Amino acid sequence: PNDILINGKKVAGVLTEMSAEPDRVLHAVIGIGLNVNLNEENFPDDLKPLATSLRLECGKPILRSSLAVHLLRALDADYRRIREGQFKMVSEEWESQCITLQKRVRIHQMDRVIDGYAESLDSEGALMVRTASGLLERITGGDVTIDKRKVK
Repeated sequence: PNDILINGKKVAGVLTEMSAEPDRVLHAVIGIGLNVNLNEENFPDDLKPLATSLRLECGKPILRSSLAVHLLRALDADYRRIREGQFKMVSEEWESQCITLQKRVRIHQMDRVIDGYAESLDSEGALMVRTASGLLERITGGDVTIDKRKVK
């Protein structure tokens, strides 16, 4: 999951890129885009119902340098927990916040489109999607879009 929402509106997005061989990661790049001090008039009309900023949600300007320090410390703490073998704990926290789960999704990958139901995250953080044929697909990449209708 790469969109971060507050009150149903996107406040941040995370982009990742990785190159790997079967036995090792060659490199990984993570980019974080965060709407920090934008006011409502900074958003185009079509994005106003969909996007927000930390300033709008907190009701006051945010000091970006302090935010960067807190963000990097939190990322470092989670990275350390993962390296110490505590991925399950980090994954459970992540899963508890993941709005993709228990919803219909469409995944666009390079060579195919998958429609299904996002059931869970596996032990490595991959999205597990049940397709209409009943197959459970392990999704590690692609563009995931949520169908707004909740599945019962």
